[in-house]
Amino acid sequence: MSMLYLDTSLRLQDVTQWAKTDSQRMVRGKIHQLRKLQLVTEEHGNVSLNPVFRTQLRNALTGGGDFSSFGTPFKGSGRDTRITRTQLARYADQKWEAMLRFMVGRQDTSGEVVVQPPAESVRSILRTAKLMEDGENGMAITNSGFQFLLQDTQSQVWTVLLQYLRQAEMQQMDVVEVLNFLFQLVSLQLGRAYSAEPLTAIQRRMLGELRDFGLVLQDDQRPLCFYATHLVTMLSSSSSTNSGPNGTDSKDSATESSTSQQGELAASSSLGYIILETNCRIYAYTDSPLQIAILGLFVRLVSQFSNLVTGALTRDSVRQALSQGITADQIITFLTANAHPQMQSRVPVLPVTVTDQIRLWEQERNRLHPTHAHFYKDFAQKQDFDRVLRYAQDIGVVLWASIEKRQLVVTRQGHVKIVELVKSQRAASTTTSS
Repeated sequence: MSMLYLDTSLRLQDVTQWAKTDSQRMVRGKIHQLRKLQLVTEEHGNVSLNPVFRTQLRNALTGGGDFSSFGTPFKGSGRDTRITRTQLARYADQKWEAMLRFMVGRQDTSGEVVVQPPAESVRSILRTAKLMEDGENGMAITNSGFQFLLQDTQSQVWTVLLQYLRQAEMQQMDVVEVLNFLFQLVSLQLGRAYSAEPLTAIQRRMLGELRDFGLVLQDDQRPLCFYATHLVTMLSSSSSTNSGPNGTDSKDSATESSTSQQGELAASSSLGYIILETNCRIYAYTDSPLQIAILGLFVRLVSQFSNLVTGALTRDSVRQALSQGITADQIITFLTANAHPQMQSRVPVLPVTVTDQIRLWEQERNRLHPTHAHFYKDFAQKQDFDRVLRYAQDIGVVLWASIEKRQLVVTRQGHVKIVELVKSQRAASTTTSS
């Protein structure tokens, strides 16, 4: 990077002086590797960056040239007020929440699912990621899907994008173009309109598919104009919003912060809503159907009011969640991340008695582990049993043995070796008798 904006070459000796004395040998080795990659040229003891590589890296970092590393702003948009950041946040949250509610499944009093299924592109990702699977009554959530629901929103978006990349590769799409567009989306400025005209055919297809997840928004009146939502721009930072490469003023940052707090995604609420008591009683100050549905995965819901839901963590409700692939640590992490501000001030946030009880319920379920094995009994002679037992102990395949009853249990792999031993002994005895 120190040589990036230097158009002249430097003496190799001067470059090595940039490092400490004990690291100069390593610097020479790295320069040798860069020469092999043709990223650095060396002539008469002077080194410089490859001119083509230097120009392209400058353009990539500054958005220069014709590559539009940070997107091409929509002409005449400036600070476009046609779609505000509040509208962007509401649109993204509605799209993302619709997908999560479809995964959870929402039933009415007759038992029929009332959630409208998302677009086919969304269902395809959920299916190939094995978050949902086709069943007799339509798509049903899998164990991995339950674990996905309890993740924070940023982790969920990463999971979807990684699966989208794998699916694009399976569909013979140009992976370089896909990655280039994904990196471009992450670097876009929230609330600014960008032009889709420079995009390739593959990237325009991606734009339509990512729109179904709420990662981008396209203006119906201007089809060549699109906006990146906070779901994708937040991936470049630890916060839920991103100012973008061009920066925003303090007023814009405050707008982004207030906008992101309007989302109703359960795993990424900016303010916690759950109060957990030492007697395992839960009070959730929410009216979001998604948050209530996710709580119902491991909580026995008792009553629901306009903005309050009450329930309890019970042995049966937690064990039901464990049977669906949800772990005790995931439940505890979810409750901690969404704890009410009054609980966040405590150390620890959750009552120790409750967290210990959740882990004990998990240990109850994990006490027995099924293992494929083979059972031997009815040995005619004691020496035959002793010979097989000694051999099984030598190769370490014994799971259980009773010398008095002449019974033996070995692993599946050990069974194959014991059968070979018995056959060889029978063949040897037959040869001897003949």
